[in-house]
Amino acid sequence: MRADGYAVWLACSDDADARAVARHGISFFPVHISRSISPWDLLAVLRLYRFMRRMRFVIVNTHTSKGGFVGRLAAWLARVPCIIYTAHGYTVHAAQPRLVQAFYRLLDNWIGRRTSLFISVTERVKDAIIELGSARADNSICIYNGIDFGRFAPTTLDPQHVAARRQPWGVDSTTVVIGCASRLVPDKGLDLLLDAFAQVVPHAPEAMLVIAGEGPLHAALQHQADTLGITARVRFIGWQDDMPELMACFDLFCLPTMREGFGYVFLEAQAMGVPVVATAIEPLTETMTHGETALLVAPHDVTQLAQALTRLVQDPAERRRLGMNGAVRVRQLFDQRRQLEQLAKVYHQCVKKP
Repeated sequence: MRADGYAVWLACSDDADARAVARHGISFFPVHISRSISPWDLLAVLRLYRFMRRMRFVIVNTHTSKGGFVGRLAAWLARVPCIIYTAHGYTVHAAQPRLVQAFYRLLDNWIGRRTSLFISVTERVKDAIIELGSARADNSICIYNGIDFGRFAPTTLDPQHVAARRQPWGVDSTTVVIGCASRLVPDKGLDLLLDAFAQVVPHAPEAMLVIAGEGPLHAALQHQADTLGITARVRFIGWQDDMPELMACFDLFCLPTMREGFGYVFLEAQAMGVPVVATAIEPLTETMTHGETALLVAPHDVTQLAQALTRLVQDPAERRRLGMNGAVRVRQLFDQRRQLEQLAKVYHQCVKKP
């Protein structure tokens, strides 16, 4: 966009991710936006309003439920001509109390009438926000998120280097590593993964479970593994930065998550040719196909999960089939270059509008 003469700014909370983007030369305006509703949100709206008025932006593209509302409100007050909201998931969902759902729906519909365009990361999200009344069919499009295949390229990795990275886990050439990369939080279903793995071990002693990530459940999950008697077959390796190389160390990937916005991590695994076991929830039922590109099991069903894991641990041919199919589909539908080209086209069209 900058090459085409656009001045591009990032406005969000000041954290490590934002500073990493800023180091690439993107102008950065820090503004604190909390996840939960807070009186401080008014200050965030005011700071963004003043910033947008001063900069006279033509386009403002907001993300996340909370940031999306705060950013769109500030942009509307600042009379930004084109206000875009990228919907990564649902603001309203069944787990919320009914009064909360009604309140969020009211806010969503109000700010939706002040939004020029909705971009959804899946077709199902697009259909849902139209059904809720937040968006209309004539101002909603779907642009799939994309994977950087320059980074997630199995052929660029040295097999000996990958084997050396696996070595500290205490594995050998016969070990089948079930990998997981996630924040260690309740809605990722990691307790269910440990319960299922405890059922896998008696049938597949060659299996090893490696969990990458940090979070508040770290100690509880380690205690659960000890209680289940599987500590010797489980490795907690903490936060990992190099995801392509990490994925290449896994023989299969599993995360029985209960809720996902898009599920990048599953597609990253598939981009590396790694077969996936996941839960049959939206949007994973759109981004993956059960039995063809992944095995999708019912949420909360430990028995189904254990059966799927055992099946893949014991069947290398099935692992190869799912891994190859997943890699092909990811490259067909989720290419980052295509995503960015589509997004640039949207921005160009917004600028051309009178």
